[in-house]
Amino acid sequence: MSMPESQNEKMELKEIVAQKWDLASENFDSHAGHGIQSEEEKEAWKNVFQKVLSEKNLRILDVGCGTGELSILLAEMGHNVTGLDLSKKMLEIARSKNEARKLAATFECGDAENPPFEAASFDVVLNRHLLWTLPNPKTAVKNWGRVLRKGGKVIIIDGVWDDGSLEPRLRRLTGEVVTLLLERKNPRKGHCEYSKELKAQLPNAGGAPPEKVKEYMENSGFKDISMLGLKEIADIQKKTMPLGAKIVFHYNYYLISGCKKA
Repeated sequence: MSMPESQNEKMELKEIVAQKWDLASENFDSHAGHGIQSEEEKEAWKNVFQKVLSEKNLRILDVGCGTGELSILLAEMGHNVTGLDLSKKMLEIARSKNEARKLAATFECGDAENPPFEAASFDVVLNRHLLWTLPNPKTAVKNWGRVLRKGGKVIIIDGVWDDGSLEPRLRRLTGEVVTLLLERKNPRKGHCEYSKELKAQLPNAGGAPPEKVKEYMENSGFKDISMLGLKEIADIQKKTMPLGAKIVFHYNYYLISGCKKA
């Protein structure tokens, strides 16, 4: 039996997305905001997670885990972490990090919008810089709630990269020119560039505004929703950035968490 056209289209879209992230994987961690670039940044992330995760040995699902930077960090903090991503190349890098550090995190290939796990499998569902890549963010947040135990927590780390105004476009153009002239580097290498056609299918292609994230969570039945600003981490990340990247990096960066109703 053939699949409905709409379902075929969804599968094709996700295959395109996976291929793009496969291509970006080789240099992904070299960019500030992707890879953790310093011990100072690493400690800052640990401090953030200690604020929002009060318990030890939690079962954490990192959806859209990429190269596993936060998965590895949380495993080092003593949590039982599963990373999930569509990109097999990203997962290869994540597994290599895990093996090198002799940690017990696991990494699986799968759809972040519909994690292939039983209901109530995890204490925490986490993601970073993921919502903008999803064609169905409402469905994703609902399904994250499905795999959480009652009282479990969803944590979304995101920002608004491009609000459609002239300023972010000018910053990006200026930053790319500076990178080309001063560093003699391709400013887009290691980033995943989406076509206009692909972006048109993504409700949050320029980044997810915090009020929209809160709306997704409220509509999926989460309670005790709170936001934590991540300016300190952004400031630390900027220290290791070359000038071109610093010009571009002016984002509203945040963490939003909420609990599944008991």
